[in-house]
Amino acid sequence: MGWVNDIIRCFREIRLDRDSGFIAWTDRVTEDRLRVLRRWNFLEAWAVFALMMAVVWCDYWLDGPIMWRFRLVLGIPTILWAFVLSPLVHYYWEGNVFVPPHRRALGWRYFYWECRGLGDPVAYYLPRNGEPPAVLRYWREVLTVIAMMTALYASAAVTFSSEIDARYASWYPTFGGKIPFLIVLILALDALWLFVGIPFMVRLDNFRNALRFIAAFLLGALVMILVFNGIFQVLLEPFRDALKSWHFLSLRGPVARERLAVLSDPLAIGGQWAGYVTWGWVQQFIFTSYFATLFARSFPIERSRSELLKACLCSAFVFGMIHLPNVWLMLFTFLGGLLGGILYYQMTNLFALGFSHGFAGSLLNKLTPINFSVGPDQMPRR
Repeated sequence: MGWVNDIIRCFREIRLDRDSGFIAWTDRVTEDRLRVLRRWNFLEAWAVFALMMAVVWCDYWLDGPIMWRFRLVLGIPTILWAFVLSPLVHYYWEGNVFVPPHRRALGWRYFYWECRGLGDPVAYYLPRNGEPPAVLRYWREVLTVIAMMTALYASAAVTFSSEIDARYASWYPTFGGKIPFLIVLILALDALWLFVGIPFMVRLDNFRNALRFIAAFLLGALVMILVFNGIFQVLLEPFRDALKSWHFLSLRGPVARERLAVLSDPLAIGGQWAGYVTWGWVQQFIFTSYFATLFARSFPIERSRSELLKACLCSAFVFGMIHLPNVWLMLFTFLGGLLGGILYYQMTNLFALGFSHGFAGSLLNKLTPINFSVGPDQMPRR
């Protein structure tokens, strides 16, 4: 019951993560300077979002070589700033404001990695401040991540058995059969997580606490998507033919009621989820580690629920808008981004959010009759 109560508590109360650079320590800064810093974070987030949208959507109004030159000239500096340089610049100007006093001895690397929900790859392998490497200190968390991914890969091996046969059957004799081949393949993927993925993608020091938020997100996503399925059944499926002419609203594939059968086959969901975890993490790295972090520092989120809601709404809006012009995905990702933002500000663990995102995306794909394509290619050509 204790575990269940922990999950329920995720929905009943909000306890912000006060160790991860979201909250200003006002004893270190004047109100005027803090106001300037908050404005900087807010305006930078929207400016970078506008640049990203221009890079994505230039395909709609530019052609061929001009379009690619535009993307390179604008896109590379934007990516370099947002994901490499911006955290360093912000640390220089505001690290002493947003990093709590008991964490400041960890220096710029803590602000650069952990405060964005990431793992510190250096601290994973080497001692830091007299403490053993994270891979040893948090070996239980490491094994938990590997066990989670192994379960999903095993589901994928069952779900996509025929596809694996078509591609790799010629390799089976080398390994003594299909089962040994699959075991070696899953172990190789686990090793990739152990030595490459976890050091960078998983923040280990708060991962144990993040597990309850993973469970809360999975439960929230399941309920939300089942509600969407019901709405499609009752309100939209009767108009499926009429919606065909509305490209951004049209329905595809099996009807919503038939899709519920997938709930009796969890391996099918797990199989798709296995491939979605990394893509979910990439999306969260782009939108949460950067935009959600800046928006959290733009508002005094610790003072009231309304200030926290402002940060969550801004972050969710950015996440939803990148899915233009797909109306259904914009709606789903906005609501999912709102839930994810509220949970992320309490756990600051990007892998936990990406893992949960993988489940939500897989289930949404299985249970809703919508198109998942986004971007300028979905617009009528000029």
